[in-house]
Amino acid sequence: MSVEDVDAETRRAWERGERGRARCAEALAEESTDEGPDAVRELLAEAIELLTDALGALDGADAHWPEFAYTAGIAHAASASAAPGGDRRAWDQARICFRRAHRAAPEHAHLLRAAAQVASARIGLDPRGMPWRTLLAPPSAAEIAAALGWLGSDALVQLVPGAAVLTGTDGTTRVLDLPELDYGLALAEGDRENWADLLDALCGWAWGAVMEPVLTALPGSFGRAPSLVLLPAGPFGMVPWHAAWSLVDGRRRYALQHAQISYIGAPRLLCEVAARRSSEPVRRSPIEIGRTAGDPIAFVPAGGHDETWRVGAEYLTAGTHTVVSTLWPVDETTTALVLYMAHHYLDRRDLPPAQAVRTAQLWLRDPKRGIPAAMPAELAARARAIVPDDLTGWAGFTHSGW
Repeated sequence: MSVEDVDAETRRAWERGERGRARCAEALAEESTDEGPDAVRELLAEAIELLTDALGALDGADAHWPEFAYTAGIAHAASASAAPGGDRRAWDQARICFRRAHRAAPEHAHLLRAAAQVASARIGLDPRGMPWRTLLAPPSAAEIAAALGWLGSDALVQLVPGAAVLTGTDGTTRVLDLPELDYGLALAEGDRENWADLLDALCGWAWGAVMEPVLTALPGSFGRAPSLVLLPAGPFGMVPWHAAWSLVDGRRRYALQHAQISYIGAPRLLCEVAARRSSEPVRRSPIEIGRTAGDPIAFVPAGGHDETWRVGAEYLTAGTHTVVSTLWPVDETTTALVLYMAHHYLDRRDLPPAQAVRTAQLWLRDPKRGIPAAMPAELAARARAIVPDDLTGWAGFTHSGW
């Protein structure tokens, strides 16, 4: 076979792989629209076929091979999620693709960023009905570093199958191998009867599998808690990583005690929010936590799967600079206490929103919590009854923005 024939075959394989990547992104985006599940499954099946053909035709050393393998893994994982009750074979295929891609190019941080952006395509459409193409355009490490500087954060941590991608304020990006971070993770969202036990187990796993190595990898912050922004791809977005815990001297210690942890739906969205902060004056008074897109600080309660991330992103693009949201429905008492204390720390202590939310959560999990004198008596009575290590409450709250 001549060189010309090999080149032509390789080009055709590249074209099939790129079409497969496009079909995968379309399928994930359509999960957040009115398209039916059959249309999504058809797009995923087409993506898997195109990507599998491309991988079979390419040499493993080809620069496109790991990228196509990673996208094939995302397509298999999405297909497994779309199947009623899950599809074990599709999960297995997803794991195989992710591991092969990671082994082929473990040092390629841009590959992992691309995977996270493909997964984040499920945030869907903006309030004007235009596709969020700009949110899926990968920013450079320098752009991310500048955004982190404006937001006062130390690192963007993107969680993708098998790895975390850490980008710091100095513009360097490195890959942290996390072999236990797997798309096969089952959250059993519908089992509310055992929800507390499931969360305990999940957050115990999350510490050793992800948060301990991530926090250890962050540079020292000279006496203050490091601040990081997490971008969890796909179903990892339903894990309350800030509530990951370990036992220290017989007592639980949570990730949010070690660090300030915020979340974001896409790398480009981080840059857009930071750019807005650099050009807008900070409004300190009056401080209210609203519920409408465009309010400076807004509360977004949980919707369906992926709904929290999509609606939160809508609010941020509509002008809201801070979104407090929940990953699952939280009871009214805990919601009232978190919002009351967040407002207390915003107004009385003059804390930035991210710190106010974190401090409210730390207050709830403190068994010796002091009750503000101004708190209504009925709410104060409820506050005294809160169980500190009940993760069904405070752990469900997240912060996005600035």
